[in-house]
Amino acid sequence: MAIRNVVCLLLFAPALFAQLSPRPADAVLPVVGSTRGQSNANFRTELQLSNPSETTIAGWLYLRPHGAVRHFELAPHTTLSFADVVAELGASGLGSLDFLLERGRVPAVVARAYDDQPTGTTGATIPLVRAEEILGRNDFASLVVPRDLVRYRFNAGVRTFGEGATLEIVTRAADGTERHRRIAAYGEHHFEQQSGSAFAGVALHADDAIEVFVRAGAAIVYGSAVDNQTNDSSVQVLMR
Repeated sequence: MAIRNVVCLLLFAPALFAQLSPRPADAVLPVVGSTRGQSNANFRTELQLSNPSETTIAGWLYLRPHGAVRHFELAPHTTLSFADVVAELGASGLGSLDFLLERGRVPAVVARAYDDQPTGTTGATIPLVRAEEILGRNDFASLVVPRDLVRYRFNAGVRTFGEGATLEIVTRAADGTERHRRIAAYGEHHFEQQSGSAFAGVALHADDAIEVFVRAGAAIVYGSAVDNQTNDSSVQVLMR
């Protein structure tokens, strides 16, 4: 049965992608991954979906920009889990994961990005962003750069939606002095993760703040600090 479902999904994939792609997400995991990283990191994302309600929840997981999809259905009070959700969707690398509902409410979601090593795992919880929490025009928020840029590496990511986004990005020193300002425009449903300095447009200093103003469109912006020795990580997600 599982093989038949996969074959059917592959046969009808182009039509399915065309149907799902324009739909606005009900909720988004800003970043998920199944990829190698610096310091011998082996990053994975485990995902749990749980239905606390008395009615069935059904919908689609849509991995962008890969275009990989997976239908899910949760009977009342049941839980579905993935040890490596990106790989189980048949993809690799980094992306963001949309939840597109057919029935019911957004499920309870627990997502953890982790470095998988023989001695154990280290990682961080990735918060779910609901549609009403996504930064829109005239919204603003701030990423905080780690206090130690020797011990930690810092990356920043952007996910846009159907209208793309124009962001004004202002970097300030710990004392509030403006260090750099730039405008960045992104197309629709764009996803990227890069170094924090590349995102800011200037070499970052410890304790800098990166202020993000949405001038047009809508976007999720996040920051990730990773320990260079242990690959333990923390995640900041900007939302309303």
